[in-house]
Amino acid sequence: MSYMNKDLARTLEQQHKRSVRGLFLKIQDLNNNCTLLRKRLEPHIDLAVYKHAVDYVNQFVSHTTILNLKFITNTQNLEVVVLHTLLLTYIVENEDSYFEYEHKLLQGYIHEIFALNDHAKTLYTNHQEKMLHYMESQPT
Repeated sequence: MSYMNKDLARTLEQQHKRSVRGLFLKIQDLNNNCTLLRKRLEPHIDLAVYKHAVDYVNQFVSHTTILNLKFITNTQNLEVVVLHTLLLTYIVENEDSYFEYEHKLLQGYIHEIFALNDHAKTLYTNHQEKMLHYMESQPT
C-alpha cells in the first residue's frame, strides 16, 4: 500500500511542478509581450514625462530596470508583469494621441494576468493606488 502512495505522491508532485513551470512561462510571455508593446510605443512618446511612474516600478525590479528587463527572477515574476502593465496603462491613458490597437492589446494582457491566479487582481489594484500616490508625492 505504501508503494502506491509513493507513486501517487511522485505523480502529483510532478504534475504540480509542470503547472508551476507553466505559470512562470506564461508570466514570462506576458512580460515579453509588454516589452514589445512598450518598444512599439517608445518612438511616439517622451519617456522622460513618465519618469516617476518608471521610478515606482523600478523599485520592484531586481538588478535592472523595467526599461531593460532581464533576469529570470524579473521576467517570471507576477509582481513585475503587473507593474509592467500598470506602467503601460498609465502611458497609454495619458498620451494625447490615442493608441487604440495598443490599448486593446494591453487590456488583453491584463485579462490574462487576472486569469493567472486570484492574487493578481488584488496586486494590480494595490499597486495602482500606490503608484498614483507615489507619483503625486514626487516633486515636479
